[in-house]
Amino acid sequence: MSSHDAVLGVMHAYFDSIYTGNADGLRAVFLAEAKVSDNVQGQLRVRSAEEYIEAVASRKSPHALGERQTMSAISINVLDGVASVTARVEMLGQRYFNVLSLLRHNGRWLIVHKLFGHIES
Repeated sequence: MSSHDAVLGVMHAYFDSIYTGNADGLRAVFLAEAKVSDNVQGQLRVRSAEEYIEAVASRKSPHALGERQTMSAISINVLDGVASVTARVEMLGQRYFNVLSLLRHNGRWLIVHKLFGHIES
């Protein structure tokens, strides 16, 4: 499997886990020490991956609300053991732009940073 395909596989697991609210699925794709940064509520917020995962697990998932899964990678760039992914995530009545940084560690690709913002209509 190519690195590009492996990163795409991580992204599918990431999207599915967000869509279903699967905390263990998210823990499987994030490095434990990863950070999540956003400016959705008008000010910079930086959280640990675990804080983000707990927030996802504590809300009603898009799947539970009967929404369609409308998340996709717009671009994937891989250079040796480093990758970046730009994604569009639509859920819970909102549209988000995600930029994810991944590293290959012990043969696995893991998200080390998630940066996201809200897209105004």
